[in-house]
Amino acid sequence: MKTVRTQPNQSLLDIILTEYGSLEAGMQVAAANNIDISSIPMTGSVHNLPIVQSGSIDFEGTGYLRQNSVVIGTLALPLLEYMIVLKPVLAIVPNVVGDPHIIGYYSYDFTESPGFIHINPLASAYPSDNRVYYETEERYLTGHPPESSLPLSVTAMSAASIPYKLTWTVGLGYMMVWSDITFPVVTGTFEDVEGNKAYYAPLTILDNTTQDVIEHLMGDLSVALVSATASLATFRLTRSHIPILLANFREHTMEWLEAATTGTPDPLDPLNTNKTIITVGAGVHTVGIKTTYLFPGGTPSYPASAFTMVLKVL
Repeated sequence: MKTVRTQPNQSLLDIILTEYGSLEAGMQVAAANNIDISSIPMTGSVHNLPIVQSGSIDFEGTGYLRQNSVVIGTLALPLLEYMIVLKPVLAIVPNVVGDPHIIGYYSYDFTESPGFIHINPLASAYPSDNRVYYETEERYLTGHPPESSLPLSVTAMSAASIPYKLTWTVGLGYMMVWSDITFPVVTGTFEDVEGNKAYYAPLTILDNTTQDVIEHLMGDLSVALVSATASLATFRLTRSHIPILLANFREHTMEWLEAATTGTPDPLDPLNTNKTIITVGAGVHTVGIKTTYLFPGGTPSYPASAFTMVLKVL
């Protein structure tokens, strides 16, 4: 028995007309595939084509279609589109002036920054306690375990701003602040009222006398729709990193997270590991990147930064 693969925008009736030239074989085809004659099969699905009586075939019609490479597709289903429904973007904003060795602490707000996207309202409460870790660079490199701190106060997620006060009196180098991205829920994770979750976890370098932000280390990810059918959307994901000022942090490696790990090389740029192609169906999909910063020469590694965002394909 011959088989045929469903092409985009084809109903079962379109397949029958393409293969037999008329609808007289319709009931036999439906029976051979155990489906209703009015079915709309999924693009790429395979169907059996039974042998039918010659009177059920329009040889002139099928000959014309094959000769002219015509594939009948009358559904004209709308092509899939997408939107970014949740992408947290935050910055550390110092809210006090003073040498932490003298006043005894660093103080800042981890707060919403331009580029933060949430199509839906945010849920009322954060899904974790939002603990952060911190240590001066030279103590970290010599193996000192980091300090950690919870937020100074509990805030509503809708405010998209978390206050911190990090107690500190020792250490001479730059202060590094980061989140543990191995935790089940990363600081800071945001959730909207539809249950979508995404997080933003930078590695931030603070001046140890003024508390100013010297570096806000985080990669970036662009999303481009390459093609779409009524059932599948193909995206090109491109990762990058802003220029890094401090020489000790410039060497870094990047890796894909979540659905981005299922990607394949970009056929237009196959040797570029910072591009990947993913194909997904309608629904909600999370993609992201992680960046690990390496001391010059490759070891040891500093804490990583990472973020995720949620795409809705519809």
